[in-house]
Amino acid sequence: MDESSVPKQRLSLRGARTEKAESAEVPWPVLVVDDDPQVHTMTRVLLRDFDFQGRSFEVLSAYSAADARELLATHPDVPIMLLDVVMETDIAGLELARYIRETLGNLSLRIILRTGQPGEAPERRVMLDYDINDYRSKTELTAQKMFTAVVSALRSWQHITTIERLNTTLETRVAERTAEFEEARAFAESLVELLPSPVWYKDEHGRYRLYNRAFREFFDIGPTCWHGCTGTEVLGERLPAEENDTDDMLLSGRAERMSYEMALPDITGMARSLMVSKSLVRRGDGGGGVRGVVAVATDITERKGLERELRRLATVDPLTGAFNRRYFLSAASQEMERAVRYGGSLSLLMIDIDHFKRVNDRFGHALGDEVLRKTVEVCRANLREVDIFARLGGEEFAALLPQTASAGALGLAERLRRAVAEMVVPLAGGDLRVTVSVGVAERSVETTFEHLMSRADQALYAAKETGRNRVEMAPVPAA
Repeated sequence: MDESSVPKQRLSLRGARTEKAESAEVPWPVLVVDDDPQVHTMTRVLLRDFDFQGRSFEVLSAYSAADARELLATHPDVPIMLLDVVMETDIAGLELARYIRETLGNLSLRIILRTGQPGEAPERRVMLDYDINDYRSKTELTAQKMFTAVVSALRSWQHITTIERLNTTLETRVAERTAEFEEARAFAESLVELLPSPVWYKDEHGRYRLYNRAFREFFDIGPTCWHGCTGTEVLGERLPAEENDTDDMLLSGRAERMSYEMALPDITGMARSLMVSKSLVRRGDGGGGVRGVVAVATDITERKGLERELRRLATVDPLTGAFNRRYFLSAASQEMERAVRYGGSLSLLMIDIDHFKRVNDRFGHALGDEVLRKTVEVCRANLREVDIFARLGGEEFAALLPQTASAGALGLAERLRRAVAEMVVPLAGGDLRVTVSVGVAERSVETTFEHLMSRADQALYAAKETGRNRVEMAPVPAA
């Protein structure tokens, strides 16, 4: 075909060849695969005066399927291929199409099948089996039809490559996000695993789904021993009621966070005091659904022990173990208020060790301390649990007797006096014996404990003045 016989169509965006030459854009590559050199020449002539989107066309020639394979290896991004079927073999073109689609995995290349015999369209099966995008008769490809077919294929290729590029970008972002998520998850799991406090997670049905090393060590279990089980299933009666109660509160949506103390034996059977903090975990789909509960337990056994010791030191005399003066006065005031309100009996014993200074001066303070401890031991043995016994200072003690009238108080005071008199404190070269004087007062018209204590003190002073080692009852005051 002579180039002069090709019509000079003006279908391009910029028209003439001179304008195309001025374009700095890279031409669109069009791969022509045909064993007829004239077909290549004709295609160049047909496309030379046109461009698309400011880019001209460049024909890449392959005269066999083998040539095409080599050319595709160096030009993998060719958007269009004009393909003949019969070349080295009767189906060389079709085999090349299958190689492109299946071996190279190139689904974006637009393949236009060109037939040499007018009126013979490829069978439908061929179009489908070999993923052919279009077909044209070689004799019908005028400049306009050639341009239309190529532009249509280019647009299709652009759409496909845009989608592939978006998919690749999306896949890359998903892969990056997945990697970030996995990294964050691995970091979080490692961090939770390293925490010194037991941490666990239960699903919406109250079943364990995750717990860390500290949790496993506390209960002496393996990584999956309790997985999928409830606390009741694994701990039975040992499970504190607070555990299920707080889970129910959170999972029902009645609370978002809760903290509480509970006692639980560890694997050695030792009772441990735990401060448990729980939080509701909601689903991340925006619906606000409940996913489960996450909890952390802090072992506060030592702290609770220190608190108990501090309370003991604040209320107990460190030498004798009896209540100290501060606690006694506070408790006695409460008992006094109760007696006044409800009209109950209340008596007070004031107790003092006779000649205690002589004991310290003669035998030393160490033996004096032992006398104090033994006196407290003997008195406690003769008192009820409801009675409040205290060391007020030095060798002076007091016993408050709730719901006790004067007769009962006098009888108890006499028992205490005899018990102390019979008490023996061993010492080198013999035994030491001591006695006590006791003053007794029953609440009468008093409304404050200070008045009752003053009357008991006066009775104690009378016992001292009348010979010691005796009990004196305070007279009832005038109404």
